[in-house]
Amino acid sequence: MSEAAAPKDARALAEAERKASATLADGVFRWILLACAALFFVAMFLPFAADVSGLQFLAVSEASRAVEGKLTEYLFVWFGFIGLVVLTTIAMLTKRYRIAVPGWMITGIAMVFSILALWLRRSSTTWEHGYHHGPGIYLAMLPVVVAVFAYLPAIFRRAEEQTAIAEQRAALQGTDAIAVAQRAATERSHEQNPLLIDDRRKRAAERHKRAEG
Repeated sequence: MSEAAAPKDARALAEAERKASATLADGVFRWILLACAALFFVAMFLPFAADVSGLQFLAVSEASRAVEGKLTEYLFVWFGFIGLVVLTTIAMLTKRYRIAVPGWMITGIAMVFSILALWLRRSSTTWEHGYHHGPGIYLAMLPVVVAVFAYLPAIFRRAEEQTAIAEQRAALQGTDAIAVAQRAATERSHEQNPLLIDDRRKRAAERHKRAEG
């Protein structure tokens, strides 16, 4: 491999690895996350508090205010819908890493708000008024919790293509390092060999004599 070709190949591999790193790896987690998104969407049609559905909480409707909807309940619905139904679905269908990361983070925030939503309603006078949580919010919590952990291999596992390119880059860099070391060793041996030094001096003296003659 020539010195000019080596840097070019190294740059090409680096660019290919950069592009591969932007793509999610294949795995069963993709289908689990898509199923979580679908289940959360279905749960939105079921009662979240009393007989008010998740969609009504999403829209901050009069019905949700009538059952004294809590801020944590609204935040859970908003973050869960954006994180799972929107971002997760897009990320898993397009396999885009940059979309998956915010999808994971927002879904994680939704999980925290879901726990706070359950605690806040149960500890307030709203519970005493008979405005209990419906099956919809419990069903929505399930895919949120599952998705937070299903996202881990999607975020932290490298795609097979990226791994293969990384191995090629490592091999190329190792070859270049060996070549550089060999050239350096050859140059040092030439500089330190007294026979080669005497030969160069002899040739220089002969050229000087020929020039004078």
